[in-house]
Parts: sequence; C-alpha cells; structure tokens
Amino acid sequence: MSLSRADLRALDPDASSRGVGDGAELPAHAPATYYDRPLLKKPHWEWEVVSYLFMGGVMGGSGILVALADEQGDDEALARTARYVSFALASTCPIVLIKHLGRPERFLNMMRIVKFKSVMSMGVWGLVAFSLPATAAAAAQLVRDGRLPAPLDFVHALAPRALTNPAQLVLGAFIAGYTGVLLSATANPLWATGKRHIPALSVCSGVAGACAANNALLALFGGNVSTSRKLDRLEAVAGLAELAVILSFRSHAREIGKPMFAGKRGAKLRTATLFGGILIPTLLNLVPIHARWKTLVASGLTLAGGYVLRETLIEAGKESADDPRVSSRQPE
Repeated sequence: MSLSRADLRALDPDASSRGVGDGAELPAHAPATYYDRPLLKKPHWEWEVVSYLFMGGVMGGSGILVALADEQGDDEALARTARYVSFALASTCPIVLIKHLGRPERFLNMMRIVKFKSVMSMGVWGLVAFSLPATAAAAAQLVRDGRLPAPLDFVHALAPRALTNPAQLVLGAFIAGYTGVLLSATANPLWATGKRHIPALSVCSGVAGACAANNALLALFGGNVSTSRKLDRLEAVAGLAELAVILSFRSHAREIGKPMFAGKRGAKLRTATLFGGILIPTLLNLVPIHARWKTLVASGLTLAGGYVLRETLIEAGKESADDPRVSSRQPE
C-alpha cells in the first residue's frame, strides 16, 4: 500500500511546514523524523573485503594468463609465474575472508550447501573450485622445476596441463567477474545501479592487475622481452577497457554515482586509478624500450590503481546506503 501526500500530512501535521513530501530540503533546525533516516543498513566492511576483492581479481586474471601463455614458445616463464601467483593468492584469499568473518567455522558453514541463487555461496565454492587446479598445477610445476623430490613425479600424471589450464581459464574468469557481481547483486543504490558495469570493471581490472603482477615478477626474476611486450599490450587493452567502463558507469549513475565520482573520493579515484593506474602505465607500456625500472613502475601503478578502485567502490557504497533519497527511488 502506498501513501499519498495527503496521507503523509495526516500522519504528520507538521510535514507541510517542513516541506516533507514536496521535494524540499529539510531545515537544519527541524526535528529528526523517520523520513530522513537511512532505509538500508550499510555494510561495515573494512580492508579485509577490499583486499579480498583485489586479490580475487588478480588471482582470476592470473588463471587466465596460465591458459593464454604459449608454453611451447617464449612464454614458459610466464606460465610458471602465473601458476605460482594463482596458487599463492588462492591460498591467501580464504585467510583474508576468514579474518573478515571473524571465526573459521563461519567459512565452513558457507560450504554446507551449494546455493545457485546465492552470489556468496557460488563465490565461496568458486574459490574452492579454483584452488584445486591451481594447487595441482603449482605442484606439477614445482616437480618440473626440480623443487620437489623425485618420488612426487606422479603429480605430472594427476595434473596434466591439458586439464589444469582450461580449468584455470574458466574458473579464473568466473572468479574475476564474481568479485564484481558480489557487490552489484545487492539493494545498495550505487552497486545496484552498476550491475552491468561493476562486474565488467572487475574483469578488466583483474586482467590488468594480473598482467602487472606477473610482468613485475618476470622483470625481477627472469623473463624475456617478447613475453614482457605481450603482457604490456594485454595490460594496455584491459586498462583502456576499464577506463571506458568507468566513464560509462559515471554517465549512467548520474546523481546516484556522486559518492564515487564527486568530492575527495572522486578526486582520489581520478588521480590513483584513472591517471595513475591506467593512463600513465599505458603510456609507459607503449614506450618502445625494454627496461626493468619501466616495468616495475608501470606494474606498481596499475596494482595500486586497482586497489583504490575496489576501496572506492566499497566506501562509496557505504555512503550511498546512508542516503534515503536514492534508496527510495524506483529502480530503472
């Protein structure tokens, strides 16, 4: 049942004098009423969730790189590094998630059932599913590198690349997109408005971050110029796609997007992500010289920009939930 303005005035005789229901701003001296209270409970998420979303994107992107690397050509070192990065992040993400949940049994309780209509349930099971081929592939890589004893050579037969590579590709793409779906499948005005943009942002930023992380490790521990240039080009494409999605999201969100794109938070997003995390690394990657310092600077800026993007989404979502005006709007 909906109430008309006359009904609202009948319930609250002073509403007319305060301008409630007429679109007027509430005077500063007016008493607080339920008209001005937040309709939604904002999430109390801190650095753990930001880190979980960031690492999940890089982990998923690294899984994609494992499958894209040409191991018969110049990309053997990239495939090796991407497998280790995928395994390291697949081992770290559950720890960060458990830290956020507070108690380990809460993580186990999320695995009691598989609920296809629950984004959280599918995300946890996706993380577990990705961890299996990531662990098997990393173990097989350790055997090939001579870092595990000879009796463990049977791992090659249990985890052939023809099986683990496609599994990491599919599950990595799922994880990279899931980190955005987790936010957009909510009643939060900002996140719900970005239901088509935030998942795409997560995939693009995750691939760019994976390219940056793996490229930096190759620059530090040995890689060839050909592979580095491939990563530079892929990172540039993913970064520019990310930039296009951010600009489209800003245009689409309009007033609802102000917590993310206006004020100090918007200035930080433009400085750290748009310019520092996308445009500057893209320009550096397009410079036709190969230098370790260039790779490390571009990679560091890309990773920092990706983290700030997740942080901005979380903090802007909190502010958006506190605004009863946008929470009460009809969905578009």
